[in-house]
Amino acid sequence: MDILPICLQILASSAKNSCESWRFSVETNDAGVWTQIPATCENYVKKYMNGHRYRYDSDVVAFDASAFAETVNVSGDGMDACVFDIDETLLSNLPYYATVRYGLEEFNQTSWDKWVDLAEAPALPASLKLYKEVQQLGFTLFLLTGREESQRNVTMKNLKDVGYSNWERLILRYAENLIMRNYFLLLLFYKKYYYL
Repeated sequence: MDILPICLQILASSAKNSCESWRFSVETNDAGVWTQIPATCENYVKKYMNGHRYRYDSDVVAFDASAFAETVNVSGDGMDACVFDIDETLLSNLPYYATVRYGLEEFNQTSWDKWVDLAEAPALPASLKLYKEVQQLGFTLFLLTGREESQRNVTMKNLKDVGYSNWERLILRYAENLIMRNYFLLLLFYKKYYYL
C-alpha cells in the first residue's frame, strides 16, 4: 500500500484548515497587525478570491444587510445613515492583489498607491446592489477609507466610474493620522512593557 497519497491528503487538509482559521482571525480583526499572508496560504487565498466562495460570501453579507435596512423606518431627516468602507467592500482590489501574489509579498505602500491612482478597481457586484438599495430606501450614505486625502480625486473617479454616486461624505485619512497612530502604538507598547 502506498502511503504517500494519504500523507499528502492529510497535509493538504491541515494546510487548508490552518488557512481557514487564519482568514477567520483576520476577518474578526483578531490577527493583529500583519503585512503579508502566511506562505502556506497563497493558493488558498488565490482560490478563495477567484472562486465562487468569495462572491457567495459577499452576496450573503449584502443580502443580510439589505434585509436589515428594509426594517428601518427611514425618517428622511438625514439621520438614518449607512457607512461603507471602500476597499474590499465597495471596490475590489483583486487585480492589484494578483500582482502581489494575493498578499504573499509584503505590503508595499508605493505599489498600492500606484494601483489606487489608476482608478481601475471594479465594483463588488453585491455591494453595488446593496448601495443602490439603501440609497433608494432613503439612507444617507457615508464612505470611509484608509486611503490618503491626496487620493480623493482618483477615489471619487473610480467610485463614479463603476456606478457609485450621491454619497453625503467621503472620509479619507490624513497623513497626520498615521503619525498620531504610530505615536499612540508606541505609547501603548511603552506602557505595556516598561511602565509596570
